[in-house]
Amino acid sequence: MARASTAIGVSPIIKDIVQKQALSTRLTLKEVIFMGMLAIEQLDEQSRQELADKVHKMQVDGEI
Repeated sequence: MARASTAIGVSPIIKDIVQKQALSTRLTLKEVIFMGMLAIEQLDEQSRQELADKVHKMQVDGEI
């Protein structure tokens, strides 16, 4: 969890997305992060890998 907290703290894009989700769902930041983890678990393996590749590319390209 320390890494997730650090990512939120250092990435304004991630922080903004998590805060918007928290406001729209009336959840805490921790609950929003956990909700995302549960949603990822529901994806099939191919969709999960495609999403992971997309997010990794965003990291490499400096988008997040």
